[in-house]
Amino acid sequence: MIVILGTGQVGRALLDQLQMAKPGSNILLVNRQGKVDFDLPSGTNILGLDATVPEHLIDLFRKAEIVFSCTDVPYQFWGKFYPLLSHAMVEGLKHSEAKLVFADNLYSYGNLKGALIHEGLEHLAQTQKGKIRTALINDFATNGVSNRVAIVKASDFIGPRIEKGLFGVDFLNSIHHHKTVYLPGKVQLPHHFTFIEDFAKAMLAVAFDAEAYHQIWHVPNASAISQSAWIDLFSQYTGLKIKYRSIPAIALRLAGVFNPFVAELNELSYQFQYPYLVGSQKFVERFGDISTPPDVIVQKTVEWFYLKNSVNANE
Repeated sequence: MIVILGTGQVGRALLDQLQMAKPGSNILLVNRQGKVDFDLPSGTNILGLDATVPEHLIDLFRKAEIVFSCTDVPYQFWGKFYPLLSHAMVEGLKHSEAKLVFADNLYSYGNLKGALIHEGLEHLAQTQKGKIRTALINDFATNGVSNRVAIVKASDFIGPRIEKGLFGVDFLNSIHHHKTVYLPGKVQLPHHFTFIEDFAKAMLAVAFDAEAYHQIWHVPNASAISQSAWIDLFSQYTGLKIKYRSIPAIALRLAGVFNPFVAELNELSYQFQYPYLVGSQKFVERFGDISTPPDVIVQKTVEWFYLKNSVNANE
């Protein structure tokens, strides 16, 4: 059995790719509610449980061949959630033969001030969220289970169904209603974004390669273009004239005084103060370059958005 912990943007993308790559697989989706707002494919079931409870994951991991961890919570709850999740996953691995593929981000590396972010770096982040991610990686390494864990890291997500993302649903709704959009930091700097479908494909490639475990992998990304270049592409594929403004770091800090979510973003603002460049040579050499070009990403995102909302781009 294949288990997907989490049914948000990553879990859903992974389910789509599994259906195409491994048709007929016995798949179990897991979230707290035990329900989803989309039709379940044939051979897929849903289970409600709390993934931070060790006893729950021990039972679940014993029944699984591969577990994909795609869970997430709002930033302000990371400090409580991830240590509990980490402990529960370690216990699940200790009491089973299951393999774990963990969906991760790049925060553990910290601020490299424009230097290439590659898999050989140490996890030396000084930010709160970076330290939380580093602790999770260390938990696998120090508890004797890392030989059955593969960590797949992504940059900022872009693509269909993105709820938490610079060019996600809020951005798409804003440009559709001709509102000004606000972009963080220096909008002309090159920045690697990760197409959500490429991330799901990368997780599958790693999961079914026995030699890919006990390692960290970076997903190949579309070309590192600037935020303003992405805006140009969205304008081209929607036919809309998009108005945008840059938010300086000091403005984010001030806004964070009144908004807890914005306050959590402040420590990550370095991502948009320097070029944000991600290396994926290790993945490419083993699995090939699976990255999708920026224009195709935007085309797919726009098509999904207008199909989902059953509206025309120029309404």
